[in-house]
Amino acid sequence: MGGNNMRRFFVGLLLASSILSFNTEPGAEVVRAAYPSANVQFLPAFVTLEKGFYKSEGLDAELISVRSAPIAVQALLGGQIQYILTIGPQMPAIWEGMDIVLLAQQVGRPTFSLIVTPDIQKISDLRGKKIGVSFGGSTYSGIKALLEVNRIAEKEVEYVNIPGSSPKVAAMKQGIIKAALLAPPADYTAINSGFKRLVNLADVFKDTAFTGLAATGKLIRENPQQVKRMVRAIVKGVIHTRDYPEDAIHTMVKHLRMERDAATDAYGLIRAALNPVPTVQGVELMAQWQAIAMGTKPKKKAVEYMDLRFVNEVMAELGQK
Repeated sequence: MGGNNMRRFFVGLLLASSILSFNTEPGAEVVRAAYPSANVQFLPAFVTLEKGFYKSEGLDAELISVRSAPIAVQALLGGQIQYILTIGPQMPAIWEGMDIVLLAQQVGRPTFSLIVTPDIQKISDLRGKKIGVSFGGSTYSGIKALLEVNRIAEKEVEYVNIPGSSPKVAAMKQGIIKAALLAPPADYTAINSGFKRLVNLADVFKDTAFTGLAATGKLIRENPQQVKRMVRAIVKGVIHTRDYPEDAIHTMVKHLRMERDAATDAYGLIRAALNPVPTVQGVELMAQWQAIAMGTKPKKKAVEYMDLRFVNEVMAELGQK
């Protein structure tokens, strides 16, 4: 990691830690977990914080926003953070031999919706149209996967590189594009601006390991007790998020800074995807998404970087199926 990036990381670390960790319990073990940005994909991790599940496991957890996946991976490998809450973004590093292991899942379906202009009635109407994506990102791989399912060839549409959700909505307003994949709350905002949700990707890709919990193999070997406590905290958070909608919506308003109506809409979209145990198939599908975005192919099988011992033990101990 370059010097400037390292400095920016630690500035972000200090700022995030002051906001996204609660009062430290005496004797609690400090752990740091990175996520790209505060959105609904990581809701269970924030519910875990809000409900005190980290503390109940003797952990003083700091949730840190690190937008760059390569920086987050380097911080993980270097020990500046202990956990990462994504699944797909670290896969390229894993394929190149980096020692990163998936431990659990938070959201097991994509959280994007295909938002379109009012004249688009069905997916086939997108033939010959311009679609806003972020090249190399999940919106690019997600829309390619969706079009493939609907037998629309890549050459039949035109992709426009528009990073960020707000710029995509602005481009639709200006008539530059006809569609874009948007995550909450941007999808809800777009709908209120006169556009419509044509497809919720969670209804199409029902087993896709979208977000979770990962650590280095080194940490797992050297401190398995801490790892299991962290897994247990996340599992409790996922289950609570699923079973207590009002707590989940409150957390979205408080930590994700969403309006209540947008939070309620988003929760309805992801509730069925809240499952702490990933499947091999779901991780393989996320690997395919990541490979599509990079124009490559997965270099490892999912089972080679999954370790579900802890999550399975925790689920049994909690009496969950």
